[in-house]
Amino acid sequence: MLVAAGCGGSSPPHPAAARGLPPALAQQWAAQASAIAAAAANNQGCRAQRLASTLRDEIIAQQGRVPARLQRPLVTGVNALADRITCTPQPVTVQAKPPKPPPPPHKPGPGGHHDHGDHGDHHGKDK
Repeated sequence: MLVAAGCGGSSPPHPAAARGLPPALAQQWAAQASAIAAAAANNQGCRAQRLASTLRDEIIAQQGRVPARLQRPLVTGVNALADRITCTPQPVTVQAKPPKPPPPPHKPGPGGHHDHGDHGDHHGKDK
């Protein structure tokens, strides 16, 4: 079993497993399992789950290169690994937009009078 045979652990792979898997695959999967373990240890459960899912997909895709006697234990092991990982998404903090500031108060024009535009003569005379 790859997961139990050294992936993420400190003991060397079981000799039968090492002879059965192509060395490049064994090294690649061991590195991926170590990355999963590191993510889980750093409270990155969602990342660890994604990595475990990727590893499972790669193991399934490479089954033709894996001896038949190891295929089932590999898939079972990576499934068990993925099942032990808990993904708790981090809460997303959404900040509300600050309210739009009110328009500045209208200031009187020259001479202290408010400028109301040209509304004609205020004394009832039309020009």
